[in-house]
Amino acid sequence: MSTYLPTLGGQDSISSVRQSTTELESEDKKQEVFHSENVNEVGLPVGHGQLVDENLVRAENEDKVTPYFIFLVSIAAVAGFLFGYDTGIVGSALSMVGTDLGHVLSDPEKEIITAGTTIGAFFGALILGSYADKLGRKWAMAIADFFFTAGAIVIATSYSVGQIIAGRLILGVGVGGAAVIGPLYIAELAPTAVRGRCIGVNAFFIPFGQTVASALGAGFDAGVSYKIGWRILFGLGVIPSIVQLGLMHWLPESPRVLLLRGQPEKAKDTLRTVYSGASEEVIDFKLKVIAQYVEATTIMQRQFSVKERAKKYWTHKPYRRAIIAVCGMQAFGQLTGYNTLLYYSSTIFGLLGLKNGAAAGLIPSGGNALFLFIGMSLVDKVGRRKLMVRIYPGMIIGLVWACISFHYLAKSTGGTLITDHTYPPALVGSLLGAILLFVAAYGLTYSHMIWYQSEFLALEIRAVGSAIATCSCWLANLVVSVAYLTQLKSLGTVGTYGMYLGFISLGYVFVYFCYPETKGLSIDETRMIFEDDFGVKKAAAMLKEKEQIASQLHHPQA
Repeated sequence: MSTYLPTLGGQDSISSVRQSTTELESEDKKQEVFHSENVNEVGLPVGHGQLVDENLVRAENEDKVTPYFIFLVSIAAVAGFLFGYDTGIVGSALSMVGTDLGHVLSDPEKEIITAGTTIGAFFGALILGSYADKLGRKWAMAIADFFFTAGAIVIATSYSVGQIIAGRLILGVGVGGAAVIGPLYIAELAPTAVRGRCIGVNAFFIPFGQTVASALGAGFDAGVSYKIGWRILFGLGVIPSIVQLGLMHWLPESPRVLLLRGQPEKAKDTLRTVYSGASEEVIDFKLKVIAQYVEATTIMQRQFSVKERAKKYWTHKPYRRAIIAVCGMQAFGQLTGYNTLLYYSSTIFGLLGLKNGAAAGLIPSGGNALFLFIGMSLVDKVGRRKLMVRIYPGMIIGLVWACISFHYLAKSTGGTLITDHTYPPALVGSLLGAILLFVAAYGLTYSHMIWYQSEFLALEIRAVGSAIATCSCWLANLVVSVAYLTQLKSLGTVGTYGMYLGFISLGYVFVYFCYPETKGLSIDETRMIFEDDFGVKKAAAMLKEKEQIASQLHHPQA
């Protein structure tokens, strides 16, 4: 059972333990925003005054999740499933199109169709993410559902390359919006103790959707006429989007958005729902802490123009560092090359001589889902940074192994894989082993870790910062997906995956120096990590100090 301060009450029993200032500057004015987090006078040391003590005041069973909260997170995470399904199904469905769009698709046409969703996702993330404060988190998700549904219908009824590209662009707007809003919404609702696992649910639904897409693709490839098979596969994407849209009524709005709208009672109702075992005093306290940070957002919106706010994201150093940290994670997560295994699974495994390339596509999608589930289960116990630093080398080893296997596989075919060529089973098995190791390490790390981006961003830049980070994800994804088939021909298999190996190696350096720990820190207090630098050491010091205070609070000296 969790512990909370039993005497927390009115203002007479509360004293301030910390004040921090955030300076928001423009060319002709300077505004200071003060935050005060209050708890009981318990005589505890407050160290060097860096900590927000909201997480020390725990609701009963705060680290447990209620059936309603499971429902809430699951419905929100349907956005992740849609993201996964609609990005994963193209790998299976495109190989079934044949001449249904007027002619056999060329490699450049396949690349454009595949990349269409990525291009649309860039604009979806930018637009829906930027307006997430104004629209609200749940209605931004509803708009994303509309684009999911419309895009799937357009694609399933396509009779030309132009039409299917248009459908993929429309679909992409929904994918991009869901990629921003889903984890943002869950991060703002989840209790600190289980926040990582809750965001991990949304992340898990992405490869789960990809696995479902690969499984359906394999089944359709084996037993359904190609003439209707690819249309059904694309069209099935409307089902989860309609389900989520229908259940949206039962999802509460983020309490932070409700406070931005001047609706504290509704915000308090949402907190009562999330912290069902909490007393009114604890609910009031949690609402008060959130309100302190909402002030910064309202001042940003009231005092500064859109242009000044945009400038502030890059001139205010803590904002800039936080945005660089999350953008770097998103970009390097895509530049690993994992998605090439997903988008072109049928092509890759077909070239290796596997009869059902779509079924072989279950290796990257299913392996990713399995290891992501393990990773999300560990993330709140082990920590974000520790998982990344310790498991990351597995991706490097996996790609080195893959490059060696590709070298010997393609040695007799000029460095590239070609159809109608029989490759040695031992070398094919070696390559599959390398891919499995790479996918396992990717699933434990990047696959879910990139979606914790909301944790690093102060509330006043959280929605826009998440949008910027997700846009960097889609830009990097576009670089990978739009040129992959061409790179295989021009660089060969070893050159292509050697390039990804270089990106992964750079990514490890970035993670080591620029990715701080957020485990155990509330979503609002993580803003302090980036005050002086990228905060790797500061985050560790904050967590250590917090553990010491919590220990003294729960086990006071005699």
